[in-house]
Amino acid sequence: MKALKTLKDLDYQDKLSKYPTVPPRAIAAGNFTDKTANGLTNCIVRWMELHGHYATRITSMGRQLPTTKVVDVIGRMHTMPGAWIPGTTKRGTADIHAVVNGRHVSIEVKIGLDRMSEAQHQTKKEIESSGGCFFVAKSFAGFVDFYKALI
Repeated sequence: MKALKTLKDLDYQDKLSKYPTVPPRAIAAGNFTDKTANGLTNCIVRWMELHGHYATRITSMGRQLPTTKVVDVIGRMHTMPGAWIPGTTKRGTADIHAVVNGRHVSIEVKIGLDRMSEAQHQTKKEIESSGGCFFVAKSFAGFVDFYKALI
């Protein structure tokens, strides 16, 4: 909880400096949690940004095109079924890619009983053998400990 409080305070101070003409009471404090994968990912990316590093969330999901209705040249109505377009991201890619002091860092977010897939283990080996760093984040406090050791 101390790590989340630190992040919240850093985020608030950043907002105060970005908006000096706004009264402090009018600036909303950030709402951070590490109870969900989405929440933990947001915490990590924001922490990296606040410390001057590049960080981006990687989305590997595909998308569903909607079902559409079309009229052909002689006026008949046809229903074209939607289609699934798979994501183009390589299997096993981590959830967050960052650059910390010139070094590539991949961060995989796992909550609860979630485990890394074989493709993710292979990606971890490839990144580490290339000189990059790979970390599995299960909590924000654990990430902050990793970050401090990395710096």
